[in-house]
Parts: sequence; C-alpha cells; structure tokens
Amino acid sequence: MSSPATPARPGARDRWRRDVYLLRFGAAMQDHPYRQYRRIRAEVRASVDAAAADVGMRRALEDLGAPRRLALAYLDELDRDRPRWTDGAVLGAIIGIGFPAYMFLAYALGAIDTLDAAGGGSVRLSWLGAPVTATSDAGGMSVDLVLSWQGTAVSAGLFALAFALGARVWRLRRH
Repeated sequence: MSSPATPARPGARDRWRRDVYLLRFGAAMQDHPYRQYRRIRAEVRASVDAAAADVGMRRALEDLGAPRRLALAYLDELDRDRPRWTDGAVLGAIIGIGFPAYMFLAYALGAIDTLDAAGGGSVRLSWLGAPVTATSDAGGMSVDLVLSWQGTAVSAGLFALAFALGARVWRLRRH
C-alpha cells in the first residue's frame, strides 16, 4: 500500500510517454544551465507523475503543453543566451575529425580503384602533406598513411571553426 503523498508508479506505456516528453523537453532546454535544468526536470517529472495519478498520463502531458513551449517559459527566465558546448563538441567532431577521415577514405579508395584499373601495383602519393602508399595486387590491397602536421592543422582548424559555430561562442559576450 502506497502513502497518499506518493503517487502510484505509472505503467510502462505511461513511463515511455513521460520519458519521451522529458527527452523532447531536455532537447529544448539545452541553453539552460545544466544544474538548474536537472532540478527543473526532476520537478516536471514529479509534477507529471502526480498529475497522471489524478487524470492519466496523456491528459497530464497535454495539460503541460508542448515540451518546446514549456522550455521557452524557463529559458525566458535567463538573463542571456548561453553557448551550447555540447552542440559545438559534436559538430566539431563531425567536421574536424569525421569529415577529414571520410575524405581520406574516399581518396584512398579512389587510388586503389585507379590502381586496379591500371592492372595493379603500388603508388606513392601525398594527402594534405602526408605520404600515402597505396598498393593493390592479387594478394590484396593496402593503404599506408603517416600523419603530417599539415593534415593535423587542417583537422584542428576545422574542429575549432565548427566548435565555435556549433557552440555559438558569441553568446559569451555580454550585452
């Protein structure tokens, strides 16, 4: 028997609905300071569970409104916009690490394909200043790459630019 102050635990389907709502709410709250966001999220969760015990989960979530609208109400309380560090890190990794890796893979596969079309063999090339040796013969294919400072600088520059744009670092400037 549960106490009257503690609402009954929602069923699996209702927990899923609540968690999806909170996930969407969290995505919209990423500009909010994390510690405060965690407190707000816990309060919203407790409020939803309490309301769901009275009117059901669907109605409780409908009464709260769209997650984005709820998040905007909390964000309006902030004195200024904040950078989005996580977005910057993700975008920096994609553009600064993933993109050069993808381009090198395309370059290496093109070199191997060209060697196959020419009947096989081995060739020494250069990619962003780094020596590359591509080999393709009846025994298989291989690509050897030695990292260079030029390639590392290009990757670091792309990462920094993408991080700054993704994080919206200009939000650090006070008005």
